Amino acid sequence: MKRVYLKKGMCVLIAGALTVSAVPMAAYAAEANTEKEEVIYVNLNDDGTVEEINVVNILTPGEGSQVIDYGAYQSVRNMTTTEKIDYSDDVVRIDTSAEKLYYEGKLDDTVIPWDIQIRYYLDGKEYSAQELAGRSGALKITVKIAENQKYKGIFYDNYALQASVTLDTDRCKNISAPDATAANVGSDKQLTYTILPGKGADIEITTDVSDFEMSGISMNGIPLNLDVEVDDEELMNQVTELIDAIEKLDDGASDLQEGVAELQDGASELQDGASELQDGASKLQDAAKEDLQSGVRDLDDGAGQLQSGAGSLKSGGQSVESGAGSLRNGAAALDDGIQSLNDGIWQVQAGLDSLNSQSGSLTGGSAQMKKALAQLQAALNGVSVTAEDIQKLSQASAEIQKGIDSLAEGAAQLQGQASFEAYKAVMAQNGLDIDQLRAGNADAAGAVQGMLGQVGTVEAILGQYNIPAEAYAGLEEQCVALANQIIVLLNTNNAAIDGMQGYMGGVNQGAAALAVGAEELKLNYTEFDTAIHTLVDTLTELVYQMSELQKAVNQLVKEYEKLDSGINAYTEGVAQVVAGYSRVSGGAYSLTQGSGELRNGSASLYAGTAELLDGIVELYDATGSLKDGTGRLDEGVAELITGIASLYDGTGELKDGTVELKDGTGKLKDGTVELKDGTGELKTETSGMDKEIQDKIDELLDSVSGGNAEITSFVSEKNTNIDSVQFVIKTNTIQETEAVEAAAVPVRELTAWQKFLDLFGLYKED
Repeated sequence: MKRVYLKKGMCVLIAGALTVSAVPMAAYAAEANTEKEEVIYVNLNDDGTVEEINVVNILTPGEGSQVIDYGAYQSVRNMTTTEKIDYSDDVVRIDTSAEKLYYEGKLDDTVIPWDIQIRYYLDGKEYSAQELAGRSGALKITVKIAENQKYKGIFYDNYALQASVTLDTDRCKNISAPDATAANVGSDKQLTYTILPGKGADIEITTDVSDFEMSGISMNGIPLNLDVEVDDEELMNQVTELIDAIEKLDDGASDLQEGVAELQDGASELQDGASELQDGASKLQDAAKEDLQSGVRDLDDGAGQLQSGAGSLKSGGQSVESGAGSLRNGAAALDDGIQSLNDGIWQVQAGLDSLNSQSGSLTGGSAQMKKALAQLQAALNGVSVTAEDIQKLSQASAEIQKGIDSLAEGAAQLQGQASFEAYKAVMAQNGLDIDQLRAGNADAAGAVQGMLGQVGTVEAILGQYNIPAEAYAGLEEQCVALANQIIVLLNTNNAAIDGMQGYMGGVNQGAAALAVGAEELKLNYTEFDTAIHTLVDTLTELVYQMSELQKAVNQLVKEYEKLDSGINAYTEGVAQVVAGYSRVSGGAYSLTQGSGELRNGSASLYAGTAELLDGIVELYDATGSLKDGTGRLDEGVAELITGIASLYDGTGELKDGTVELKDGTGKLKDGTVELKDGTGELKTETSGMDKEIQDKIDELLDSVSGGNAEITSFVSEKNTNIDSVQFVIKTNTIQETEAVEAAAVPVRELTAWQKFLDLFGLYKED
C-alpha cells in the first residue's frame, strides 16, 4: 500500500510585536545555524516582477540560548523580543531567553524560483494595473507562470503554487475562469489555481467590470503532499488474475485449434458420405431409366399385341357366330327339305351340296379360331411381371427411404455438435470455463474502472483544496490511457469469445439448413414412395388380372377343343350324307329323323357360339383395360424417374453443402490459427504488464507529489537546519488614487503584529 500525503494551506504565523532593545554582541566564529522555519514574503509589482523580498525566520533556540542564522539582508529586526540582533557579514546572532524567536530580514536579492508575468487588457487594449482603477469595460487578466532560469534551487520542481484572485461581484459581472476553482466568499468571487511542482501555468480571466477595483493577487508556495491512497497490492492482484486469464485464453485457443481440426476431419468424412450417396442415386437413376422403363414399355407393347390378338379373336368369334347361324338356318332348311323330300331329289342334292360347302367354311373358321387362341396364350405367356419383381421394387423404395432417414439423422447430429454449448462443454473438459473467462474479463474491467474511480478521488481532493484541473491533467490522461489499454485487451478477449459463439451459431444454422433440406427431401420422397406404392398396387392388380385372363383363356381353349371336335364330327357326317346320297331314297325316313336332330343341334350350336362371342368380347375389353393399365404404369415409372432425378439433384446439393462446410471448417481452422497467434502475442505483450503498471503508479505519484528532495534554505546555503520553507507572494491592490488617499486617513502607525497580519490581508482597522 502506497501513501502520498498532501495538506494544502499555509500555517498562520502568530507573533507578538515587541520593542527592540539593544544588546551588545561579540564576534562569533562560524558555526551551524539554529533550527528554524522560513516564511518568504514576496511583494510583486503590478506586472509580476519582484519588488522586494522579506523573510520571517522562526527559530526554536531553547531557553537561555544564542540564535545563529545566515542570510544576505539589507536590514533585520526582532519581531518577538527587545533583544538586540547582532548582524554582520551575513551572520545573525541573538542572545535570547525566548523558547521561539521570530525575526524579519529584507533580502538583497530579488530572484525567486518562478517567473511571473501579469497583464491587464480592457476592451482589447493593454493597461497597467493602476491605469485600470475606476474604469469600466470588458476586462481580461492573464497570468503566465514559468520556471525562472536565473534561480538555481529545488523549489520549482518540488513546490506547488496556490494562486488566488478575488473579484468583487458588485463590480465584476460575467466572470469566466475556465481552469479555476471558484468559491463565493461574501460578495466576492474567489478564484483559486493550483500549479503542481515542475509545472507552469497560463491563466486567463475575463469579466465585465464597472468602476474596477481588485485586491492583490496572492500566491502561496508550499511542498505538496497528497493524501491519496493507492491500493497497489489489490490492483496488482487483479493484474495478476488478468495475466493468468490471458494464459488460460492462450491455452483455450490451442484446444480450440485442435477441436476445429477434428471438426474439419468430420466434415471430410461427411463429404465422402455425400459423394457415395450421390453415386448411389445416380446408379438408381440409370437403372430406373434403362431397366424399369424399358420393361414397362415392353409390357405395354405386349398388352397392345394382346389387345390386337383379342380383336382378331373377336372377329373370328363373329365369323363363328355367323357360321353357326347359317348352320342353324341350313339345318332348318334341311329339315324342311327332307319333310318335302317328295318335292324332288335334286333340291335335296342342291341342299346337301350347300350344306357341304358351309361345313368347309365351318372347319376353316374353327382352324382360324384355334390359331387366334394360340396367339392369345402366347401373348399372355410373354408378359413376365412377377410378384418377386414387385417385392424388389418395394424393397428398393424402402432402402432409399433408409438413406434419406440416415441423412436427416446425420444432419441433426451435426446440428447438435456445432452448438456453442457443446463447444463450452469441450472447453470445460480441457480446463477452460468460458463463462468464468467472461466473468474474469468483467471483473478485470471493473478493477480498471475502480482505478479510474480512484483518479476521480484524487481530482476531488485536489478540487477541495482549490487546485485547478490543469495542474493534474497529465495524471488523468495517463491513467485513462492505461485503463483504455487494459480495457481494449479485455474487449479483445470478449470479442474472441463472441466471435467463436457467432461462428458456432453460423455452423449451427448451416446444420439446421442441412436438416431442413433433409426434411424437404423426406417430404419429396413421400410423393415418390406414394407413386411406388401406386405402381406396386397397379402391378399387383395387373398380375392378378393377367392370371385370371390366363385361366379364362385356358378354359376357353378347353371348351373350344370340345366344339372343334363337334365341328369335325359334323363335317364328317355331312360328307357321309353326301357320299351316301344314293341311299337317300332308301333311308328317307331315317333322314327325316336325323334332320330333326340336326336342326336341334344346330340351334344349340348357334346358342353356344353366341355365348363364345360374348366371352371373346369380354376378353377384348379386358385387354383394353390391360393396355390402359400399362399406360398408367408407364406414367408412374416416368414420375418415379423424375423423383429419382430430384433425389439425385438433392444429393448434389448435399454434396455441395458438405464442400462448403469443409471450406468453412478450413477457414475456421485458419481463424483459430490467427486466434492462437493473437493470444500468444497478447500473452507475450502482457507478460511484464504488472511491473509496467507498478512503475507507472510510482511515476504518477512522483509527478504529483514533486519528489522527495531534502528541504533547503531559500535564504542561504549555510543554513542547514531547516524544518520548512514556504512562500507568500502578493501583488498590490488595484484602486483609485482618491480611494487610496481616503483609506490612508487618518494616518496611524502600525505595530509589528499589525504589520504581520496586514501581510496576509488579515488586519482590519477598529
